[in-house]
Amino acid sequence: NKINVLTKRTIKDKILEYLRICSKNKTNTKFNIPFNREELADYLCINRSALSRELSLLKDEGLIEYKKNEFTLLE
Repeated sequence: NKINVLTKRTIKDKILEYLRICSKNKTNTKFNIPFNREELADYLCINRSALSRELSLLKDEGLIEYKKNEFTLLE
């Protein structure tokens, strides 16, 4: 799974792919990820501030909702 995530070109694509993989393992539309922001940034091999910026943009675009480690994919 990590290879599928890291082969994506943009930060946005990496985040969305990771969240899609996490949501497939859950039956509920809301799911928790096992990482905090710093750990998730390390996992995705990106800067933490860039991760936070992209998460905010994805939320503004209406693609995701999140609160701390709880995410919902809206697409």
